[in-house]
Amino acid sequence: MRHKYLDWRISAWGMSIGLLLALTPSAFAVTPASVSQDADVSWSSVVENPFDGKLVYDKHFTDDFAFVSSWSRQGIKATYTEYWSDVVGYRHSWKSRRVWRHDRYIDERYRNPEPIYEKRSRSRSPKSLLFSAQGKIYTYTGGEVDAELSAALASLPAGNTTIRAVWSDDQTTDFPIGASTVEAWKTIFKVAPPPSRFGN
Repeated sequence: MRHKYLDWRISAWGMSIGLLLALTPSAFAVTPASVSQDADVSWSSVVENPFDGKLVYDKHFTDDFAFVSSWSRQGIKATYTEYWSDVVGYRHSWKSRRVWRHDRYIDERYRNPEPIYEKRSRSRSPKSLLFSAQGKIYTYTGGEVDAELSAALASLPAGNTTIRAVWSDDQTTDFPIGASTVEAWKTIFKVAPPPSRFGN
């Protein structure tokens, strides 16, 4: 009986830890961007930040969503924000129309309901980002950008590129990155050559 009770305690403890980990946000996830799409920053060009050093801000948006990202050697940050409107009520206004009644036209007033919309938004960050460079797929899940991914980003050809966001439910969304941001990556992610063994 003692062994069965001990086994039950260990099993319960293991399930509790598993549930705790399931409810705790993963440490391996892309950090939300520190700016919004309306931020007064220089987009798609190299800037200096006291916390991240050299970085570039990028955004891609429509009326329905915005995907904002920042790129530095210290880390890649990204936020996807969806926008929509809900009807929260109605206001009534009086209008007039000309109608035929009793063998003649008369002006008639009527109440016209008009919906009241309230804008909503919801933001989330991907659990990982995928990059395709030189026939190879690279995955970023958070933290500093390692030398291999840095070299891949810095070596992309001039022009637009596409990245893939992987969400917590494993669904994916592809986002374009503009040519100016890709050009800025060459400065930000340029890998310094190893020091020469022979000095200067």
